[in-house]
Amino acid sequence: MKQVIYMFTLLLLSATAIAQPRGERGERIKNIKVGFITDKIHLTPEQASRFWPVYNQYEQELRATRKSFFQQYRGQNKDNQDEDKARKYVEDNLEYQEAELRLKKKYKAELLQVISARQLSDLYVAERDFRKILVKELKDRRGNEGGGPKGKGKGRHR
Repeated sequence: MKQVIYMFTLLLLSATAIAQPRGERGERIKNIKVGFITDKIHLTPEQASRFWPVYNQYEQELRATRKSFFQQYRGQNKDNQDEDKARKYVEDNLEYQEAELRLKKKYKAELLQVISARQLSDLYVAERDFRKILVKELKDRRGNEGGGPKGKGKGRHR
């Protein structure tokens, strides 16, 4: 029951966060994520005081890696790429994924000095679950902007 209430609260708060300006929204989503992860991996107050600085640094480096890759290809139409551009994209994408993996390995060692292996495993699951909830909420929100049924409004169509 506690989890159902928590998930409902998370969805409600994320809907509110999505409606806010970009800077406020990012901060609000980050706060929701902190609560979600803290709950899911059962951080003690002592662990939390040591965990969050390491995790925040990890996320900052991960964001920088992602930003570097995605800015390189922003606005490019991949449907009309010639063979050379497609090959370069594939190579760059693999390098990006390898860079992400190096970061995960680096921070795995640091995080295991603060939390247990079980908590680290739960962290990976919690991150995935949080992303799924957030993506679903964004899709639902965008779908409702167009006034039609969910998923039929404005936004990206894939």
